[in-house]
Amino acid sequence: MINIFYAVTTFFYAVGSWFSFRYYKTFEPFNEKKAFQWLLMGFLAQAITLADQWVSTGFAPLDRIDGILMILSFSLAGTLIFGRAKASVPILVSLFLPFIFLLSAIGFATDINSVPFMDAHLMTPVMVAHIFMTFFGFSNFTVGFGVGVAFWIQEGQLKQHQMKSWSYRLPALEILDGLTVFHVGVGFLFWGLGLVLGTVQAYQVWNQLPLFDPKIFGSLLVLIIYALFFILRWALGMRGKKTMTLVMIGYFLALFTFLGVRLFLTTQHTF
Repeated sequence: MINIFYAVTTFFYAVGSWFSFRYYKTFEPFNEKKAFQWLLMGFLAQAITLADQWVSTGFAPLDRIDGILMILSFSLAGTLIFGRAKASVPILVSLFLPFIFLLSAIGFATDINSVPFMDAHLMTPVMVAHIFMTFFGFSNFTVGFGVGVAFWIQEGQLKQHQMKSWSYRLPALEILDGLTVFHVGVGFLFWGLGLVLGTVQAYQVWNQLPLFDPKIFGSLLVLIIYALFFILRWALGMRGKKTMTLVMIGYFLALFTFLGVRLFLTTQHTF
């Protein structure tokens, strides 16, 4: 049976993505504003979708791939909305909204035939909070990475005095730097909270913390790398590409921990 709320969510993100592409083509503020409005509507519709599935089944929709994709796109959308309250950077919404639509569309396409890959009864409050925290942390790392790449490009062109026409659409370096710190900081907080809750869940399920499980060990390394980023900035006063390199390394490690471990390594985690 088609979930009407999921369909509406995907439609809203699709329309927002269309305005995003229009913004890339014209750089008119009107298109970016419309993209953000459709992002907001999609986010609200997705919140209703999550609530509907949670109420109808009695469990958080995290036991199937469509639910995982839904939470991931929901977290990323929430991160963009949250970040926009910090600083209105038009290109960010247009950059990430098509990706949110893609996640939602794949989730909707798999919703009908999606098969549970774990027992829904294992979704304890601690487990649900662990997953939500981790996803929100990863989403902030993703946006922080995107802003960091924009900073890297902008700074490189300024130093080489080779500014491209499109680069004038990028925000000032100070804004990009501040947004990177903001999203990495929020991501660090929620990733760390997710790791703490995951530790509690590990002791409840396994009676131990398998520290050298690739998922757990990788998650700790991510925190260490981002902690080093803040130490270099605040204790040593370092700025520019040197610290942005740590943002990129931390993100790729988080991405591998988040997705790659299940594909290439062995872990006790279900996903």
